[in-house]
Amino acid sequence: MPEVAVVGAGPAGSLAAKMLAASGRDVTVIEEHHEAGLPMHCAGILTADTIRLSGVRPDILGTICSADVIFPDGRRLALDRRTPLAYAVDRRVLDSRMADAAAEYGVDFRYGERFRSVTTDGKGVHALTDTGEIRADLLIGADGQCSLVSAGLGRNSAREYLRGIQVDVACRAEDEYRMTLRLGSCVAPGFFSWEVPMGDSIRVGLCVSPAYGTPSQYLRKLLQQNGLDRYRIKAKYSGKIPIGGRRITHGERILLIGDAAGQVKPVSGGGLNPAFKAAPHLRDAVNTAFDLGIFSSTILALYDRDWKRDFGGELDRGSRMRKAYLRLNDDRLNRVGALFDNPEVLGALARIDLDAPSEVIKPILAQKGMKTALLKILMGAYL
Repeated sequence: MPEVAVVGAGPAGSLAAKMLAASGRDVTVIEEHHEAGLPMHCAGILTADTIRLSGVRPDILGTICSADVIFPDGRRLALDRRTPLAYAVDRRVLDSRMADAAAEYGVDFRYGERFRSVTTDGKGVHALTDTGEIRADLLIGADGQCSLVSAGLGRNSAREYLRGIQVDVACRAEDEYRMTLRLGSCVAPGFFSWEVPMGDSIRVGLCVSPAYGTPSQYLRKLLQQNGLDRYRIKAKYSGKIPIGGRRITHGERILLIGDAAGQVKPVSGGGLNPAFKAAPHLRDAVNTAFDLGIFSSTILALYDRDWKRDFGGELDRGSRMRKAYLRLNDDRLNRVGALFDNPEVLGALARIDLDAPSEVIKPILAQKGMKTALLKILMGAYL
């Protein structure tokens, strides 16, 4: 009987399992697929800090130093910097190496076993799978956006779900260091699209709010618009992204991490950096519970408190930025694009930290007349 059972062998589950095993816990990971890294949903764009936090060295497929942001009216804001903005990585390899790193610390991975449900009592948790039952002292839900562990805690859905799709097109980008983001209701209503150089291919994808239908129809138009529809599609990925957090990330003998906990950046939809930052707080809360011999929700609430103190403020600010963005129709987006099209703002945007995007707001608002101009645009969205 393991001390801790983890549901999900994605990056969040593998890192949490490794940290717990490294601190002396007996850990078992339950994974429904037959290997880590499949199916792949993420765009694979990671900052240097996120790669560092992963604890492994992924295969780097591209280095992103610049970005073009294209508005509905065709205005292109070019963001250029001397240092890398992010790296395009092979997510399948990243996931696999993180699972291997956890296994090196003694974590037992049970692949091809589907988690069904969990019950708790005074002696532990009983995780029912399609092959039997696993008993443990604690259960960690790292089972992604449609988390069954999270659902078992009651009304705990994410506040919003985005639907995403992306393809790898067999075409090498003209500029292998520049990605392109497109905004607007005709491209990706409720979010944005991306075109990312990935070595000998380009990853093209987008997300949309559910009210606007399936993302595949927008992807077809995007590929045609960019002349990429004539190239071979090497792979296709799709999935959902939970945005806005979840009501709770702990319960009696249960903790959540990653997408299962709603720890996702609302501005970009990225979840790896928050999950990696949450993992040490989860480890500390679990170890405190074992030290005390108490696995109640009250003790495990230390996890909620600590991760929210660490990066919860950034997620909250990101949620406010997203709410403001959703208020902008194409005309107002074009007005924002015109307002931002000056050297000072472009310089600030080029220095953006993708893991803390809200920090770019302060230098932008410091520009003369910017607060008033933005307020007029945003207030128009509320009238």
